[in-house]
Amino acid sequence: MERRTLLAGAGALSILAAGPAHAQAAPRRGGTITVGLPTGIPSLDVMATTDDVGRVVNLHIYEPLVTRNEKLEPAPMLAESWSVAPDGLSYTFRLRSGITFHNGKAMTSADAKASIERYIRMSVRRRYLENIAEVLAPDPMTVVVRLKVPQPLFMNFFSQPEVIVAIIPAEEAAKDANRIEIIGTGPYRLAEYRPDSHARLARFDGYRSRSDAPRDGYAGAKDALFDVINFRIIPESSAMVAALEAGEIHMAEWVPDLVVPTLRRNPRLRHVNIMPAGMQLVTVNHANAPFDRLEVRRAVQVALNMREIMEASTEGNFALNHALQYPGYPTFPAEHGKRWYNLNDQAMARRLLQEGGYRGQPITIMSASNFDWHASHALVMAEQLKGVGMDIRIQSMDWPAIVSARARPAGWHLLPGRLGTGPWLGEPTLAIGGMIGPNPSMHVRDDTLNALARQMEDEPTAEARLAAWFSAQERIADQVSTIKVGDYGHSQILSVRVENFVPFRTARLWNTWFAA
Repeated sequence: MERRTLLAGAGALSILAAGPAHAQAAPRRGGTITVGLPTGIPSLDVMATTDDVGRVVNLHIYEPLVTRNEKLEPAPMLAESWSVAPDGLSYTFRLRSGITFHNGKAMTSADAKASIERYIRMSVRRRYLENIAEVLAPDPMTVVVRLKVPQPLFMNFFSQPEVIVAIIPAEEAAKDANRIEIIGTGPYRLAEYRPDSHARLARFDGYRSRSDAPRDGYAGAKDALFDVINFRIIPESSAMVAALEAGEIHMAEWVPDLVVPTLRRNPRLRHVNIMPAGMQLVTVNHANAPFDRLEVRRAVQVALNMREIMEASTEGNFALNHALQYPGYPTFPAEHGKRWYNLNDQAMARRLLQEGGYRGQPITIMSASNFDWHASHALVMAEQLKGVGMDIRIQSMDWPAIVSARARPAGWHLLPGRLGTGPWLGEPTLAIGGMIGPNPSMHVRDDTLNALARQMEDEPTAEARLAAWFSAQERIADQVSTIKVGDYGHSQILSVRVENFVPFRTARLWNTWFAA
């Protein structure tokens, strides 16, 4: 049975660090590390959010049965092992013994069964597990997952860290989204949460770190060495920089690239650049006229100058790329979907607007007031579209409000956005997860794209799955399901006091400590 397919190697992610060199001492326990987050946390119910900031916090609290290692392969976490039946219809997971939840309850297969069933019932990415027919708990330490049909990519979806299949107590798993007590099995437990202020995590003294493997991606040893991780919400970039310079925070999970040269001159700080960190794109609302007309959507697509948008919104930390995968991945479509990318053709855009019956209706671009990059993207895009005769209105609000508004088909047309985890994993279906299924991001179901997505998962050979993906990339570009703008880097700043911090897709603060 094939256990992983078309996953990229770790070399697809380039991580660069700069700062003063210093000798690394032995691990030390103690202290409170304060981390600045650039926006509020939409949800601490890990199954109910795809948000990057929420993921940074939640991956310290929750754990799945199977996660991803440094090479982006499925790796054991709460399960010590798994096996696949010869017919490919049954997966058996053997649980690690001695695991307890943050409330002191021992974890058993009943909790794992209830958690997986909750994910299927209400997760924002429940389609990843829609092929599960039933979940069984034949004994306290064994979970059996039975599928409806064989699925070559099942372990890829089961282990993805975009929206993890977190194991929580069975009594909490019975509750609806955002109704649970925040209880996981991770190295840190929630001590205090004040929306728009902070999330304070305390070391979980009952945590049983893996002793059979070192830190490895999201797998392996997770030694909680800080007493407390204090995640402070600091939406203003200037306030984040001031807090770093004053030593009020030990790390900024994200800073604008504009301020990096100044911060790199501070001998007490270190810069980490993750490149590529994700993809910048534009969500297009097909349900709101005049974007129900392909010609109008295409006019936007061909009018945009991608380099200009990326330069304004990333301060030069970007790469132009038409695809929903990264160069160097086996799934990178070098030509598929490239036809309409970065044309910057104003004459064609005006002609398409006329063919689509555009008559000067107001077009709303949503803009996040607490993200400099988002506001810059929206502003530059607005000016470009005004240049071809569109009446553009920018609606500014904070990011949690945008997350709420984008779920509704009315009130907006275009939304700048960033997509990180899905394409970073090199699994194309994860990269397009928001555009398929019954509630796609463009608010109009695309049955052709859904059929291609099924082929990407279910075709028996890797070659056939790859061909389906290339066709899906073409479909997305042809229908303007989303507009790819480019790839961006992600700058983090941390104090040189922080030892043994190893960059990854999200900040991992386990196996990390303060220098003496």
